[in-house]
Amino acid sequence: MEDLSSYIKNVRNQEIKVLLLKLKNETKKEDVMWAQIREILVEIKNKNGTVLKDIIPFLLD
Repeated sequence: MEDLSSYIKNVRNQEIKVLLLKLKNETKKEDVMWAQIREILVEIKNKNGTVLKDIIPFLLD
């Protein structure tokens, strides 16, 4: 199974790619706030719900 970085490299939609990179960066922070993560996830869902379903396993690992 690929990781989030590999998944992001294969995304062609630039808007989604930017949101995914933002999400990846936020999750690496020590003082990450759920509200920030949730906001990004909602944006991803609104743009493409399938992408959200695809990335959930990466976030849980």
